[in-house]
Amino acid sequence: MSNFEKTVDTVDKEHVMKRITFAICILIIAAICAVAQGDKESEIKRVRKELSQLQSEREKNNTDRVKDLNEFKEYGKRTAERLTAVKNETNAINQQVVVQKRRNDSLAALVNWANARAKQAEMCQEAMREKLIVSCDQIIANLQNIPPMVQQNLIASTALLKNELRNKSIENVEVFNRMQQILIRAEEVTGSIQVSQESSPIAEIRGTVYRLRIGTFFEAVVNIKGDECAVWYSMGAAGWKTIKDASIASQILKAAQIREGKQLPSFVKLPLVADVEKGGNQ
Repeated sequence: MSNFEKTVDTVDKEHVMKRITFAICILIIAAICAVAQGDKESEIKRVRKELSQLQSEREKNNTDRVKDLNEFKEYGKRTAERLTAVKNETNAINQQVVVQKRRNDSLAALVNWANARAKQAEMCQEAMREKLIVSCDQIIANLQNIPPMVQQNLIASTALLKNELRNKSIENVEVFNRMQQILIRAEEVTGSIQVSQESSPIAEIRGTVYRLRIGTFFEAVVNIKGDECAVWYSMGAAGWKTIKDASIASQILKAAQIREGKQLPSFVKLPLVADVEKGGNQ
């Protein structure tokens, strides 16, 4: 083969290759366009789908917004009604507070009045207690003038009552009752006669003696032998006055034995304190 033929053949091959290459490029472009067209349709479908979803969501949002708006209006209405009810309740409570405050003020005034009355009553009770203590002192002073056989118990009862008054351990009403009982006992002894046989209450006469009390004006002590005696007196400085006179002592002994039933009743001469001081025996 000549060079020309070789050249032609080479040119033809090149031309064929170019056409083949061109055809391949056309096919590739067509394929790419086909693929792009398919992607575009898919994208359009996807976008349409998204738009449809957005539209649905928008409609749903609108529906929810309308619903929320209605619910908010209803909530606002209920809230306003509740606020009105709360306001009315608050006003009612405030009115009740005012009424209760007035009642409390009235009650406080009554309490203050009661406390003042109680304080006044307490002061009156305390003043009465002091007067009762003074009365006890007066009773004790008066009891000093009655015979020892009866004064000791009465003075002890009065002193105990006075101590309870000072300690405020007894009510005034009970004090009056106790004081009345003491005075009744003191009055009862004024019309009674008492005889006892006991140890001598005075040092000048020793041993066992008779004690004779008549009312609240006479009390005497005489020994068993009837030769020594003593008479209690309250004039001036109260105390016992010893009498060294057997005749007077025998008369006192006789009176005591008559009272005990050991001798027959008869008149006896008892020494009065005034006569004794003058030296008499009546």
